[in-house]
Amino acid sequence: MNIRKIREQLAGSALRPQRRFGQNFLHDWNLACWIVDCALRGLSSPWRIWEVGPGLGVLTKLLLGKGAEVRAVEIDRGLAAILRDRFQGEADFHLCEGDVLRAEWPEPTRDWVLIGNLPYSISGPFLASLFRHRTPFRRIVVTLQREVAERLVAAPRHSSFGSLSVMGQSFYRIEIRKRLPPSVFYPKPRIDSAVVWLEPLQAAPVSSEDREEFCGFVRRSFLHRRKCLGKSLGCQERRRPEELGVDEWVEIWQTLRG
Repeated sequence: MNIRKIREQLAGSALRPQRRFGQNFLHDWNLACWIVDCALRGLSSPWRIWEVGPGLGVLTKLLLGKGAEVRAVEIDRGLAAILRDRFQGEADFHLCEGDVLRAEWPEPTRDWVLIGNLPYSISGPFLASLFRHRTPFRRIVVTLQREVAERLVAAPRHSSFGSLSVMGQSFYRIEIRKRLPPSVFYPKPRIDSAVVWLEPLQAAPVSSEDREEFCGFVRRSFLHRRKCLGKSLGCQERRRPEELGVDEWVEIWQTLRG
């Protein structure tokens, strides 16, 4: 779907990109195909997909064309109406209209892949919520602002290393698969983006039952990142939060909880 078609489809429904929802529509067809391939490559079917922010349904159409079951979450009522009309004959398409931060996630017994073009305004809170959740997604492939992508893969002592780095790396293997210029979106965002690939660790250091407690501990500890952890937590650790690796965070958490 090129820029002209995006404009025509929005205008036909008396819509325009909403900044408050962080709407930047992907118009590069080859890139859309690459993202879908990245999400599904090497995974056996059946493919069950949670799509965040489907927009006008570019990725949705490709996923359905490959035989995937798609459950899409869209907050914009106007776009939701377009999606319902466009995919009304697709038995494998299910639309959840509302805020993805309040959506009901798949049951842990089911194998789901999460894919989406995350609105920049919610990418951090959404990922933090995702890491706290017990549901083990089979794979996650999301497009988000480059700054957040770099935080996800940052190593200790790097300026981008923070609570999101620790939480994500505690449960997933994370890679930046492609960096995207503003020109592949309409309207063009003011910042660069990146496609990030996450796959669950086979042996995560924290159990699924303890995810929420561990992530809460990490987030609270980073509230005073310039102070040594000993002062914040009442322990003997003299290093600051950004100086500890994931294994060390898990060790401190286990020690303090007894």
